[in-house]
Amino acid sequence: MVSVLCDGPYFGGSFEHLSATRRRLHEAGLSVPVLAKEYVVDPRQVAEARDRGADAVLLIARIVDAHSLSTLVRCARDEGIEPLVEVMDERELEWAMATGAGVVGVNARDLDTLKMDQARAARVLATLPPTVVAIHMSGVRDTEGVRALSEGRADAVLLGEALMRQDDPRPMLRELVSA
Repeated sequence: MVSVLCDGPYFGGSFEHLSATRRRLHEAGLSVPVLAKEYVVDPRQVAEARDRGADAVLLIARIVDAHSLSTLVRCARDEGIEPLVEVMDERELEWAMATGAGVVGVNARDLDTLKMDQARAARVLATLPPTVVAIHMSGVRDTEGVRALSEGRADAVLLGEALMRQDDPRPMLRELVSA
């Protein structure tokens, strides 16, 4: 899956980047799912993501309450796109599970302090049921990190910063995928 930053104020992204990514993948003949990474707090953002070509939308539990998270998950499903619910701790994981989320990402980065805690992320990932796709988010920088995660509960790893820092991310991506 290709993750596209849509948030402008903090990350310089936009929904236009999402449209351009979908268009470029289509032109290349690639059938790759696209994730809209945005601070989603309103169903209109979910509809915008769908309209711009997203197959999935990131829903961060930490920035909404449990009821709003449930509403956003339902909205994503109604729009025909997959909600990827991001959690950081067990309380947020309870919210995600209550929505029936089928894809859950556990962020190793605490969004309040920006500190990394791989042990906490591993602990939360380990509690996910096998019927849920478990994604480790943040802090993976090299093949050693990918190998370590492959031995745990994570089904996938969200790679961002490590690849974004490369002039040409393709060699690093190939290494990480092979790990």
